[in-house]
Amino acid sequence: MSFRWYLVFMGVGSGLAWAAWTMVLFTVNPYEAGFAGLLFFYVTLLLALVGTLSLAGVAYRVGWLKHEDTLAKQVRISFRHAILLSAVVVSSLVLVAGGRFRWYWLLTVLACAACVEYVFLLVQESKRQ
Repeated sequence: MSFRWYLVFMGVGSGLAWAAWTMVLFTVNPYEAGFAGLLFFYVTLLLALVGTLSLAGVAYRVGWLKHEDTLAKQVRISFRHAILLSAVVVSSLVLVAGGRFRWYWLLTVLACAACVEYVFLLVQESKRQ
């Protein structure tokens, strides 16, 4: 898949995910829908954030920083960072909705994301050698 088609598919997918999230936001009553409504809300938000942050990350890495690496590597890194950041945002929202959001839980979620990123960097470094 070319870089241009990646941008097109990710942009369309992100737009559809935002449309689905908006539809869930305005049509689903969380008190009546129960667990399924909340699940749709968080999953569509996660997908929309991953797509949007991935596109923003690629634009930043390729357009602004002008990295000399291959585009596939920049896309992979941006997608990984988008997944981690989106997971932090959605898990924080879940904690807020449950009334359990505290500073130490936020630090725990951020530490888990940092550990996952560190593992990816270690694996990437071991592949270079």
